[in-house]
Amino acid sequence: MVDPALLNWTISQFLTVIIIMIRVGPLLFFMPVIGSTSVPSQVKILVTVAIAMILAPTVPVNISSLPETTLGFAIFVLSEICFAGTLAVFARMIFAAVQVAGQMVGIQMGMGMAGVMDPQSGTQVSMIGQFWYIIAILIFLSINGHHIFFRTLADSYSWVRPGTLILSQASYEGMMQGVSHMFVLSVKIMAPASAAVFFSHVAMGIIAKTVPQIPILIVGMPLNIGVGLIFVGLSLAYFFPLMLTQFEMLGRLLPRLAMGLGG
Repeated sequence: MVDPALLNWTISQFLTVIIIMIRVGPLLFFMPVIGSTSVPSQVKILVTVAIAMILAPTVPVNISSLPETTLGFAIFVLSEICFAGTLAVFARMIFAAVQVAGQMVGIQMGMGMAGVMDPQSGTQVSMIGQFWYIIAILIFLSINGHHIFFRTLADSYSWVRPGTLILSQASYEGMMQGVSHMFVLSVKIMAPASAAVFFSHVAMGIIAKTVPQIPILIVGMPLNIGVGLIFVGLSLAYFFPLMLTQFEMLGRLLPRLAMGLGG
């Protein structure tokens, strides 16, 4: 049975929900984990409507900010999509660093041709990268990392009024620093396993010169894979605190980035 309160909605309340959905929807479609292609679009739409209806009575939204012209409305929607996309891409850099690190280690181990399908992006990735990526997602969810997005989303309406996105030089520099940090993070993640496989290659080269009777091409590949897998497993003790530090830093920087997008 339909709740009578829903039938008493005014045009103002309906437009308020629409304005909130324009920002919530792109963020859910772009953010990590929930924004995966493996999550049905119907689920994302239902979650968008639910979050918009929850936020409607609490966030400061003025329906007069909704443009009356078609061009103005298109610009309004585009600015909201850019705002949500900027926050989501900034957070995805951590997960991209994990996949880059796994890809590099997999190539060093000789597993460049052995890839698996990533359900998050629909592309082929390294098995090592996929393993680390799944662990990173589990850590992200276990510490309620998705709450960072929802908390920032609710507060963003006080920092950035709908349709008033400002891409300043500070915002651009912040995104560039995030990209550079992604590559630094990938080096930190891959360092233990990569160093072990590198020294294994050096040892195989020395053996090939000193004892040429040993078939290095046959012995070296399983040895490199074995050494790589051992150190990938041992590096998890280093991987957990590193990811916790990165997600904690994300919780501090994401609200600052959102405030910066409001000028």
